[in-house]
Amino acid sequence: MTQWPRYTLASGPVDVAPETMRDMQRPVVYHYDPAFLDVFAQTSSLLQQVYQTKYDVVIMQAEAILGLEAAAASLFQPRDKVLNLVSGVFGKGYEGWIRAYGAEPVELAVPYNEAIDPDDVRRVLHSTPGIRYLSVVHSETPSGTVNPVKEIGRIAREFGVITIVDTVSGLGGEEVIPEEWGIDVAVAGPQKCLGGPPGLSLMSISPEAWEAMESRKQPLQGSFLSILDWKSTWLEQGRFPYTPTVSEMYALQSVLRQTLAEGVDHVAARHQAAAHATRRGVEALGLELWPAREEIAAPCCTAVAIPDGLDDDTIISTLRNRYGVMISPGYGDLKGKVFRLGHMASAAHPTVVALQLAMLERTLDDVGYPVTPGTGVGAALAALKGWDDASGAVPVHSL
Repeated sequence: MTQWPRYTLASGPVDVAPETMRDMQRPVVYHYDPAFLDVFAQTSSLLQQVYQTKYDVVIMQAEAILGLEAAAASLFQPRDKVLNLVSGVFGKGYEGWIRAYGAEPVELAVPYNEAIDPDDVRRVLHSTPGIRYLSVVHSETPSGTVNPVKEIGRIAREFGVITIVDTVSGLGGEEVIPEEWGIDVAVAGPQKCLGGPPGLSLMSISPEAWEAMESRKQPLQGSFLSILDWKSTWLEQGRFPYTPTVSEMYALQSVLRQTLAEGVDHVAARHQAAAHATRRGVEALGLELWPAREEIAAPCCTAVAIPDGLDDDTIISTLRNRYGVMISPGYGDLKGKVFRLGHMASAAHPTVVALQLAMLERTLDDVGYPVTPGTGVGAALAALKGWDDASGAVPVHSL
């Protein structure tokens, strides 16, 4: 019989804290019960605070892929030009929705171990008239890389271009501030750095994005993909377009409260510190990091190039079956090229960083890759010097 993992340190979904599990077990009530209406309203307010925005927020009731497709379906019209920034599997994947809803993609692509250069974005917007939208992935989880969405969003704003930002694994790992960053539609998920279960799309919508949705020749309404339906029901009437997922809203309320209690900036700093230490540990083992440069490495997970003579299935299955630690393989075009060490939510902590690297060392030795026990763990712990749970201090070099 297959054993359950002792530790889930994959690239999401992540382990859910006991506090969240307890909160999720509250009674499943009628969605128009005053108690649940209060939960939904309070959770929406908490999400605004985590996004650090005064924009409207919408919580669509399915995994974040719903929010990403809904943005395309609600905004794009035939022959709209969309600048699609591609630095990984998910960025490339957004092209499918651009085409599906009749728009024309204008692609700006880099290798999947790189990040988009804001200067190139400016060049394309300047040289290609008529671009109305820009789509970009903030944190490319399959590549373990991040894009400079703050700089990109501000450039798009200069050109009057509406931005759609996939920050599913970005929110929590970094601070995300839609107004300041020029983000018109942000889409996040609770199952990554926020530490909740999957099942919801967490969206921030600018006034410019609402106007674009409403000015379509045929505004999208009466559809599961309609963001406007949430505006006309929940935001304007305090009603729902369809039955919300009651227990998942309890969990979201819980993780947002926990994030704000810790502090959005501190949660981000903790993720950065854990990621920095993990990278130092990986390098000490003689392994190669997948991101081309330190400054574009993601806080959510560390992508590691598979050593010559090994394969991801052997590494991952040995780590999982012998030691109960589940990590992620490569995804899409990166399948067979990388494996990924997750350090999100409660795993963004020295105890878990050390555990994961220790078991990785043990696994690599088991499968014939030469390691000196303690090398990776030692380098990671050295990088974590200065961490203090009591005071909230994290190593300053990783901020």
